[in-house]
Amino acid sequence: MAWPFGLQRLGVAAGATGAVAAGAVGYLLRRPLPALDGELRFKGLNAAVEVVRDRWGIPHISAPDVADAFFAQGVCHAQDRLWQMDLTRRTATGRLAEVFGAAALDVDRFYRRLGLNRAAQAEWDTADQQLKDVLRAYAAGVNAYLEGIVGSGKLPIEFVLARYTPEPWHPVDTLAFARLLAFSLSPNWESELIRSRMIAKLGYAVASSLEPDVWQPETSALPRLADWGPAEMPEAGSLPPVALGGGPGASNGWVVSGARSSTGKPLLANDPHLFPRLPSVFYEVHVMAGGELNVAGASAPGAPGVLIGHNRHIAWGVTASMADVQDLYVERLDPGDSRRTEFAGHWEAGTLVREVIAVKHRPQPWVEEVLISRRHGPLITPTPSLQDEHRPLALRSMVLEAPSAAAAVLEINRATDWDEFRQAASRWGTPVMNLLYADADGNVGYQMVGHVPIRARGEGLVPSPGWSGEYEWTARIGFDELPRAFNPPDGLWANANQNVAGGNRHFFTREFIDPARYQRIRQVLESKQRHSAVDFGALQADEVSLPGRRVAAALARHLQPANRREAAALEELRGWDGRVGADSAAAAIYEVFRNELMRARYAAMLGDLMPAALGVGPHPLLGAATSHYFLQTSRVLEFVERLPTDPAVYRAFQTSVRWLARRLGHNVHAWHWGRLHPLHLEHALSLRKPLGMLFDVQSFPWSGDLETVRAGGHRPGQLEAGGPISAYRFIADCSDWDHSLSCIPGGQSGQRGSPHYADQVDAWRRVAYHPLSFTRPAIARNTRHKMRLLPDS
Repeated sequence: MAWPFGLQRLGVAAGATGAVAAGAVGYLLRRPLPALDGELRFKGLNAAVEVVRDRWGIPHISAPDVADAFFAQGVCHAQDRLWQMDLTRRTATGRLAEVFGAAALDVDRFYRRLGLNRAAQAEWDTADQQLKDVLRAYAAGVNAYLEGIVGSGKLPIEFVLARYTPEPWHPVDTLAFARLLAFSLSPNWESELIRSRMIAKLGYAVASSLEPDVWQPETSALPRLADWGPAEMPEAGSLPPVALGGGPGASNGWVVSGARSSTGKPLLANDPHLFPRLPSVFYEVHVMAGGELNVAGASAPGAPGVLIGHNRHIAWGVTASMADVQDLYVERLDPGDSRRTEFAGHWEAGTLVREVIAVKHRPQPWVEEVLISRRHGPLITPTPSLQDEHRPLALRSMVLEAPSAAAAVLEINRATDWDEFRQAASRWGTPVMNLLYADADGNVGYQMVGHVPIRARGEGLVPSPGWSGEYEWTARIGFDELPRAFNPPDGLWANANQNVAGGNRHFFTREFIDPARYQRIRQVLESKQRHSAVDFGALQADEVSLPGRRVAAALARHLQPANRREAAALEELRGWDGRVGADSAAAAIYEVFRNELMRARYAAMLGDLMPAALGVGPHPLLGAATSHYFLQTSRVLEFVERLPTDPAVYRAFQTSVRWLARRLGHNVHAWHWGRLHPLHLEHALSLRKPLGMLFDVQSFPWSGDLETVRAGGHRPGQLEAGGPISAYRFIADCSDWDHSLSCIPGGQSGQRGSPHYADQVDAWRRVAYHPLSFTRPAIARNTRHKMRLLPDS
């Protein structure tokens, strides 16, 4: 195929020597690196700002006021992550095809139909002045730096390869980015499609038996799919994955009070789990603005402020709540006017929007006509990712209706106590999350945040008839009715995406993640009275699978081996402590058996629905996994313990042993999980060979799985570590903020030529940390660069 850029640009033209090629590549990679010492002058800056970079490339920004501080944060984000910011913005706003051509058009069509860009603009139009001022200051910083590198021809190498120049950053781009993140964390609509097809194929009784924890509502409250025909699902992965690798993830978070801490003050730990990518989703930063602001932690390139971190008074973290905030509606269109949909016996006019999508190398743009129904939001069909779906489907989503988290995050950054924290958190609209809390005065707690709909009927498990009027959202759950806790009696609180809404009178979701990780966290935290930051780090590194331990014990107890190899495999399981280590043979046997039993048990029943039931979503725009897996390990555990002598169990074990011998050799002790479960940190451009060799980090054995505290998820039906991993590890020490610890996969810089492109990979692999310096003496001990940003008069 013809490349959109000449290989000569990388110095590897025919006849070039290896030394010349390496020198040319090195020059191209180093040339766009930003100056980190001395002085830079920028228009739009009001006063001098100091930016100190430490040994890990983390900027510590010191400004006289908030506006200049966030201007400087915009500069730093642009210096290190400009390509990532632009790619994220283009994904959110449906403008990838402008630079990647027709291969990206289908992704753009979906996002234009969804309308994150329209929702972001609506939020900007109604935003308060304080939020607008901060977003303008941040955008001004991004653009001030961008103007300089465009003028000097020092754009990051990705822009050179793709042959385009990034446009200025607009304040509304931050709001679009925030909604893209919220959408990726709110994937229930995919489950509705999968579930409706399962019901159409298997019937209610059989389909519900596959999800006993989900199917609990009264049958009369469920829509009758026969009223409009079965759902038609597309083949999984039908679109080229040109968008950001990502998708719904998970997260761990826990906090202990001073009574359970070795320091006498609270400790807080957090590690959100997202799909692996380079550069990292998060960017560490420390922002100081006179006496108004002093906050450090993980930011998101494209947005001002700190999403996970601490200030002088409080610390906080985030975990996914799993709340269902999206519903699909099947619409009836007026045969005489396709802009009208039926509701409660009459026709209602919707809004028709024409989205014009420029496509590289095409003389004419693509025009996507989107009908936005009056009550249920945009019709997301027809689009290529849902091309076999014949019904008009509208998506009602809090991602499109609620305010983003932008304003809340900025206020949380300044909060000084629990009351101020909750007041700030009340502004958080989407996504719905759990916020963990600890403060220097010794208090701990958590608060669920975000807008959760109240449904008149049903629970949003399957698409609802949009014309009936019976399944409407009537309101949202009030902030004071959302789950929360303050100074729990046992002095600890933990969340790993399990159900925290038990006992609440409102419905949140049925699709909570299996509580195995939560149970392990509680088990460790309750094992002794006091914990240190070192203990918290060991818990973030914990590889024990509680379900795995039980499955292995049941197999070893009930199966009779037919040969020496099977006997050796059972012996590995018999002595296994449940640790899913990269060097564990028992872990490999368990993981392969689990996949094989799922396939053997359900493949005949589900047929072509098997990939969807395992978690492969109906579209790959943000990754292949849905919010939960229909056939979780709890199903395997239940089957093995309830029917240990079922021939299917032995056949799955026998098949697994044979497969492992073919794949890894005859020595059972050498069947290490890490050999089957390598982790590959990929750059977005690595989809085009051979750019992966330039941008990616070489794969390495990885431990854990979806149900271990140390995240090691793999995509459904696969063994490679391509699922959610820890995207940021954070431990806050409220007794001394300088003792707080953190680490990201990759490094601070998204520029391949930077020494901070992948300098944290080794520490992150080992679950090691660096200090997150906070006081000026601590910052000084680790200072490597110092830059002054000055106003350009």
